[in-house]
Amino acid sequence: MQLWYQNYYLKNLDSFLRFGIKSWGGRNFLGRICVFNRGRLNQRIYRLIDFFRRVNKWGYVFMMCYDSNRTAFIRPIIYMNGLMSYIIGANLMKDSGFIFSGELHYVQIPTGSATVLRNISLFSIISMVELKPYLGAKICRAAGAKCLLIGLKNNKSILKLSSKWQCFISSESMAMLGQVSNVKHRFNVVGKAGKNRALGFRSSVRGLAKNPCDHPHGGGNGKKSKPPVPVSPWGHWTNGTPTTKTQFAVLRRRLFKNIS
Repeated sequence: MQLWYQNYYLKNLDSFLRFGIKSWGGRNFLGRICVFNRGRLNQRIYRLIDFFRRVNKWGYVFMMCYDSNRTAFIRPIIYMNGLMSYIIGANLMKDSGFIFSGELHYVQIPTGSATVLRNISLFSIISMVELKPYLGAKICRAAGAKCLLIGLKNNKSILKLSSKWQCFISSESMAMLGQVSNVKHRFNVVGKAGKNRALGFRSSVRGLAKNPCDHPHGGGNGKKSKPPVPVSPWGHWTNGTPTTKTQFAVLRRRLFKNIS
């Protein structure tokens, strides 16, 4: 496909499938802080992503695009019927080419194509999985996320997640072949405080450094250690219940989760 042809479609695609979003910085409609340690982030453009992909058509995908609202890369796609949309890109996907989106059965479909779980061969790496049919992809949407299709049972597909849990998902749910793009995202380093402020995070002040009227930990002469039971600014326990478990309890954990 010629370059001018690509630019023509991408220009039309951006005009219909993106819009600006407003950052509230943790404030409500009265301007009062409701979420602490949040700030006004840089201006962003939100691009509508197709999480359903039940078109039953072959489509032509273009180069990878950066999206400020998610960790994974996205790709613009134009289907054979003229429909245009953005999709989440897959790792090891060709820079340009044809992929399939739909429920029809094909023996071989390239990486990045989406189809129902009953059409995917066992022990395939998949991502962008629907919890229930026709609800859109909910599982494995972040950068580098993936799961493994390990079995079929009573119109249910068994998926093994990265957390070692195994889920029963309906075989009529959609999934994308391959791993989500931008695998090296976990190696990114923020590098400076200004980057975090641009992402919408404000620096937090320790309770010990505040006055007694602002925090239960505040006040006193000099620097002192925190109390035996750390609390929030409203006096509630912040440690909560213990989350660590013994190795024996982890081994006895039931690794199957049924999603009906």
